[in-house]
Amino acid sequence: MKLTSGPIWEEMLPADYVVLTDVVLCQRELPFALMSIDVVATGLGRRIYRSEVELRSGALQGIHDSFCAVLVDKICGEIGAYELQQYRRTGAASAYVHYLIAMQRRDRNDLNSLLRAQKSLERSIQLSPDFAPALAQLARTKTLEWLERGSADRTLLHEARHLAQRAYGYEPNDSASLREIGHATLYLHDLAGARELFEAAHEFAPNHADLLVDQADVLTHLSRHDEAEAKISRALSLNPLAPDDYYWIAGAVSFFRGEYRQALTRLSAMKSPGLALRLMAASAAMLNDKQAAAAYREQALARDPGFTVEKWQSLYPAPNPDDTAHYLNALLLAGFSRHA
Repeated sequence: MKLTSGPIWEEMLPADYVVLTDVVLCQRELPFALMSIDVVATGLGRRIYRSEVELRSGALQGIHDSFCAVLVDKICGEIGAYELQQYRRTGAASAYVHYLIAMQRRDRNDLNSLLRAQKSLERSIQLSPDFAPALAQLARTKTLEWLERGSADRTLLHEARHLAQRAYGYEPNDSASLREIGHATLYLHDLAGARELFEAAHEFAPNHADLLVDQADVLTHLSRHDEAEAKISRALSLNPLAPDDYYWIAGAVSFFRGEYRQALTRLSAMKSPGLALRLMAASAAMLNDKQAAAAYREQALARDPGFTVEKWQSLYPAPNPDDTAHYLNALLLAGFSRHA
């Protein structure tokens, strides 16, 4: 389709893409409306995506929010794919393209992949300093880098929080920046502050599965395990193709509820368990599966030879001494050393 110029986009605010929708009522045995969706690259006047969706009044009200979220994800995905296709053809990379390249690196469970993603995000921000999504994602990679390095130096967490606060300054109604401020705040041991930030983010995106996962994470640290289970179960139901961090947090929720077999099942769903190998070893040890516990422990120590139980205790927020003792004893039972 080649679109002619006309008032539809000439009168709109400048935009690289326009989404056009139309709804037509259909009269059949089961009446429904048909919604057509076109995504148009305005610079070329070319349609890059078209789809049609049946809208049935009896079902639409109950699934409205999730339907809209899926639709937005699909449209954004098509635009992203088109941008990357143009980049491969021309070699010209915009701030958005560098952001997309970073987001393509979904496996961030090792330090090298995190650092590669950071380079792409930094290029994105150099080209567009107010691009809030790139700032928020760079903040996330800084927090994840701190987790990978396992250092008592919390400079990376302060950097992450500062980046996310910058993003929030540009997009105060976007949940992602609040989420990343909360993520860094959690590991700066301000659990109440982190929970407040996640709840504020949730107000902007009440059906965002990632935010439910973050809420489950902070509730686990606050020893509110049944509430955490409700949040993580809901997140997994909303995102059946969940990334690894969902299963990591889900495994932690199960562990602290004493559901060790469920913890292992959830953790085993991770494609790259990374730091979660320690939790897998602890869960296996609590099931008295010494062979599995030893295997997971050796894999964990191969990634982080300097890990000790004392080191974990010094890094992570755990206000409930019973929960702390629960996990530390499980790590010792799995064969991890207490001291360096």
